[in-house]
Amino acid sequence: MPKNSKGIEVAEIVPDKCIGCQICVAECPVGAIEMSAGVAIIDPEICIGCGKCFDVCPVEAIKFEKKRRAKKITRPEGVADGVLPSYQGVAIFIEGSYGHGATVSWELVGKAKELAEKLKTKVIGFLLGHEVTNIAQEAIAYGCDEVHVIDDPFLKTYLSKSYGKALTDLCKKVKPEICLIGATPVGRDLAGIVATNLETGLTADCTGLDIEEEKNLLLMTRPTFGGNIMATIFCEHHRPQMSTVRPRVFKKPEKIPAGTGNIYPHAFEPAHEKLPELIDFIKDVVTGDGVDITRFPALVVAGKGACDLEAMPLLKELADLVGGIVACSRPVVEAGLMPYERQVGQTGKTVAPKLYLGIGVSGAVQHLVGIQGSEKIIAINADPKAPIFNVADVGIIGDYKKVVPLLIEQLKKESTGAKKDL
Repeated sequence: MPKNSKGIEVAEIVPDKCIGCQICVAECPVGAIEMSAGVAIIDPEICIGCGKCFDVCPVEAIKFEKKRRAKKITRPEGVADGVLPSYQGVAIFIEGSYGHGATVSWELVGKAKELAEKLKTKVIGFLLGHEVTNIAQEAIAYGCDEVHVIDDPFLKTYLSKSYGKALTDLCKKVKPEICLIGATPVGRDLAGIVATNLETGLTADCTGLDIEEEKNLLLMTRPTFGGNIMATIFCEHHRPQMSTVRPRVFKKPEKIPAGTGNIYPHAFEPAHEKLPELIDFIKDVVTGDGVDITRFPALVVAGKGACDLEAMPLLKELADLVGGIVACSRPVVEAGLMPYERQVGQTGKTVAPKLYLGIGVSGAVQHLVGIQGSEKIIAINADPKAPIFNVADVGIIGDYKKVVPLLIEQLKKESTGAKKDL
């Protein structure tokens, strides 16, 4: 490579290849490139040898050899050899809800048992609140090997600062290898605070968790780029490995009242600064139609292919026959046919009904993420190449306006026959 008078290796233009696009002119940070007779020219005395022009040239009209620097892999500051192995156990933050543990917490306990079995370690519950003894016992019944509790009047109501300090203290004392938190409004707020306090990584809204066998790392899978691809993330150098998971992603384990485990009480150590005081609650505001679609055992879901006001009575009749309710995908909400509270998917609600009936649902990744916990998936779509057929237990190719009435007719016949038998 040629050098200038300063000894800097500079880039060269190959005139026969240059097409005069001027991309390199715009990219050069020091203005070393000019155009002459439709061809780029580099002033070697101005060139600093950064190679940016070489990187952007679309026709390889620039000669430049970038020196490859040997990558030096270093452990992040503050993480010494032998420190990470001292972290043991899979911990779950157990969120209290009206005197009982939130369902998502028990779903995470079930998943934690699978992860702990692969790691050959224990399942730990972290419980904060006031007068929560019954929830601690409930945690043992769902599968926690031990539950660490901070029971204090200051924690009766969720406040970011007090809960953040308390859970951070528990993590520092117990040192779990993994910490899982439900992606509820409380969990999402709390997880960010604790991860920041502990200076560790946090992967939000995961739809899959697994263990990498070679290094025993937690593999956290979540949708990214607007849900178009699934990314698997891991946290190699910091502990605990933290993740939030939406409700209904994992199945709730069976409760075993005779389960055994240990409960460890811890004192609450308030922050040095004055804690905030709760003055009043904002009263619950019911939006949409106030229906929680996650509580129904069956869902009839209208997709873009059934985004028609005339279709709604037909789908409601089908939903009534299967003991469920009508929900929808995002296009139906955007069309104003149904409220946001009925939306299923990554940007809506994650559901896990016993029966999912998709009517005209194409099956975009964002939607499939929200239904992966469904026990039985039936899809009706006119497009035989619709992605939803890849995950459906039963697929029916056809116009829903013809298929759904036949399905309703058959269900009514079976219902009438069952009554006669009685």
